[in-house]
Amino acid sequence: MLPSKKIEVGDLFLEREYCLIDVRTETEYAQGSIPGSINIPLFNEEEQARIGRVYAANRKAATFLAMDIAGPKIPNFVRRICRYIQGKPLLIYCWRGGMRSHASVTLLSMVGQEAAQLRGGYHQYRKQIYQQLLGYKLKPQVIILKGKSGTGKTDTLRLLEQRGYPVLDLEGLARHRGSSFGSVPGEVPQCQKNFDSLLLGRLNEFQDRPYILLEGESKRIGNICLPDFLFSAMRQAPVIEVTGSLEARSERILADYTPRSNMARLQAYMSLFRLQGVLPKKLYRELRLSLDHQDYGSFVQLILLRHYDRLYDHNLPGKQVLVTIHSDEPEKTATSIASLLDNNAFGICSP
Repeated sequence: MLPSKKIEVGDLFLEREYCLIDVRTETEYAQGSIPGSINIPLFNEEEQARIGRVYAANRKAATFLAMDIAGPKIPNFVRRICRYIQGKPLLIYCWRGGMRSHASVTLLSMVGQEAAQLRGGYHQYRKQIYQQLLGYKLKPQVIILKGKSGTGKTDTLRLLEQRGYPVLDLEGLARHRGSSFGSVPGEVPQCQKNFDSLLLGRLNEFQDRPYILLEGESKRIGNICLPDFLFSAMRQAPVIEVTGSLEARSERILADYTPRSNMARLQAYMSLFRLQGVLPKKLYRELRLSLDHQDYGSFVQLILLRHYDRLYDHNLPGKQVLVTIHSDEPEKTATSIASLLDNNAFGICSP
């Protein structure tokens, strides 16, 4: 059972078993939420805006308006929340731990369901995440896996993660593959606030490990910006460099990036358009023509050889190259890296 009707945000970081219900609007939830929470809005965007306007003039009138709006929805609202509890202590939050979460806790108590309110709401939670990242002290040594586009870095890291090695998948957290063409089909890119929360959680899991394996990234991954302390550690990190044949790199990129719908083709054109001011005019025209003819093989080889390969040595973090490994076969690449780590070849204690 919950120890009190109000839970501090600091306690939330210690307790992982709450059933977290976010009663803010869908728009608020999409702009940032507590990982693992479920969005069951008490009001929609229009209703919340109306209540807010009235609240600015008369708090009591706003409360009555909220009651009028919520009244017909209460039974379904409470039932929806109760479906998700599954024996866990129930914790409700809104923006600042105000009227919406308080009213929700009260409504739940009327049907005998105990619930607590998160003091300070999402606003206080976000404040603590920001402050923790601002002063974060990273203990493990960062090791960067670096290589040109298409060398299978992500596949190799996922294989190492499956074998129990500490891997921080920044692109996975961001839901973006890093390049101008990096949007993941069928997934909405992560917002910065959610990325920060997920990143902090993963970093805390690794604090007792001697090292963390990361893919070499620029400071920005899509719309996400890495925190200064992490990017600084990446810039100074030792590097495992992976190389691959142009044929294998092209095949891998075609498998991952070939547009398979009209929307995906449109996104490819939009991604190319964003590079218009960066690419030489002749190269831009050739790439555009390849897209027009759906000649994705030519497109990939052109943009690799004449754009991304030229950026490789300039924009990615990492300092000393410890070893270079051929990566056309990710399983063998992962095995080679695992062997080096297990044998402490880099002078870092094994996990």
